[in-house]
Amino acid sequence: MSSGLSGNQGGGCVKSHIATPWMTRQFTVLDSLGPMTDTMLLRVLLLPVVIVSLLAGCQSDAENAEANPLAGYESPEPLVLRTPEAPMPVPEVTLDGVDGPVQTPTLFDGRWTLLYVGYSYCPDVCPTELGQLAVILPALQSRLPERDWQVVFLSVDPERDTPDHLAQYTAFFHQAFVPVTGSREAIDAVTGAVKAGYRIGKHAPGERRYSVDHDTGFRLIDPQGRMLALLPGPHQPDRIVTTLQSFLSEVDPE
Repeated sequence: MSSGLSGNQGGGCVKSHIATPWMTRQFTVLDSLGPMTDTMLLRVLLLPVVIVSLLAGCQSDAENAEANPLAGYESPEPLVLRTPEAPMPVPEVTLDGVDGPVQTPTLFDGRWTLLYVGYSYCPDVCPTELGQLAVILPALQSRLPERDWQVVFLSVDPERDTPDHLAQYTAFFHQAFVPVTGSREAIDAVTGAVKAGYRIGKHAPGERRYSVDHDTGFRLIDPQGRMLALLPGPHQPDRIVTTLQSFLSEVDPE
């Protein structure tokens, strides 16, 4: 995956804006996690000054590149967890699952979900993050057994990621992962609602080799289909599980 906004689009860039006020949850585990690595996409977790610069000077020359610009975050430092001022509902759309159409927010009914946005042809970041989720999921099931947990992997690359291919891909990491994709309109509706940015790299029609830049955060979705928190990278499974325990004891005590 490209480490910058330009991907393989030449001079193209993604226009982003601060769309949602975010609050830092002050748990004892929310210390700095150190610098982000270059291979992690800017994640569209951009400082306001960077965003202003992009808005002022963005000139895209990519003719068939696709972008979802609805994902700007003010993130002055890497944190384990950030929350919006109000829950952010996932809209009603139809996605493509392994066993057929999947409706949102029904996909989340009765379950606490960690939603991750990516694509199966990602060379480095997605395998790393899915590997982390494969550790986090059973840990949550063990330490918070009163809640039903799932991991949903939303591919923003339906041109290459068919449901069957996604099923084989995610099963490599964990058999219980739920892979979905969908039409561009459905994908944008979900990613826009949870402010998860991505961009399809420039490529000719039918070409199979291209990159996708995308946000790397995990999103906590509640059983009503609302995003309650963003867990930006870099991710440390133990710290994430401990943070979620503290967070849920505050916002949803059992």
